[in-house]
Amino acid sequence: MNWKRVIISIGVLLVVVVVIFILLYICNRSILYNIYDGIKYVKLGIEVKLSSEYKVLDKAKTYYKNEKNLRIPILLYHEITEEKPERSLSYMRTTKENFEKQIQGLLEYGYTVISYNDLIAYDKGEKALPEKVVLMDFDDGYIGNYLYAFEIVKKYNIPINIYVVDDLVGTPGYFNWEQAKEMSDSGLVSINSHGKTHIFYDKETKETLVEHIEYAHNNIEEKVGKKVTKVFTYPYGAYTKEHLEALKQVGFVQNLTNDEINESNTLDLYGLSRIYVKNHYSKYKVLKMIK
Repeated sequence: MNWKRVIISIGVLLVVVVVIFILLYICNRSILYNIYDGIKYVKLGIEVKLSSEYKVLDKAKTYYKNEKNLRIPILLYHEITEEKPERSLSYMRTTKENFEKQIQGLLEYGYTVISYNDLIAYDKGEKALPEKVVLMDFDDGYIGNYLYAFEIVKKYNIPINIYVVDDLVGTPGYFNWEQAKEMSDSGLVSINSHGKTHIFYDKETKETLVEHIEYAHNNIEEKVGKKVTKVFTYPYGAYTKEHLEALKQVGFVQNLTNDEINESNTLDLYGLSRIYVKNHYSKYKVLKMIK
């Protein structure tokens, strides 16, 4: 065997492969991402299917707050779209197809989607929850929440929570108050406050924060025509300890955005953690992320 020729051939092959990948990267980066995601999520799928950790549990078996330490993830979305977003925007935009697949994965593997009212009742010791629960949040009030997410959650009969910015409702790209009321009337969608305006509230006084959020919450109740549970999400995730305490004093459950998962043993309704779900996450990636 001519080893020199073999080595040269292997070297040429490696160079060709590297050049192809460079050209793909330069010309169409999304192709590389698709290849990478495909390989990674096949591996994750095999791991989930073979692991006993992901087995479907008996939803009829429930626990009160002090009976078992439960993980309580809150999944964060923004816009739901028809078109696939750029990779850099995958945390802000999710295709309706991928959103539905992620929901299917949660339900397939035994998760129960709960509401904030369920969570509040659980925290008070008034309600027991299954071991595998999840909440689903949508920030900003984009029109895709009404056009696509709403249809999907009706199909699967699950509750979601949408946080609207008062001065963005009805502007281009955002749903209007009539659409908000329609979703609220379904009993599946809770419309909550994301602020009177989309600003960094940590730069404002706690008095301004309370004034803005009370105003926005009251306006939501007026527009949807019913009482709404006081739940607020900070724009940009920006807050101070003083702000948390000020809104706690007027009864607002509060969401942060810190990519952490709540646990029932340390559950704090006035500083709940949420995690981003990106468009390119397969249902197996979501399951691994919240396990």
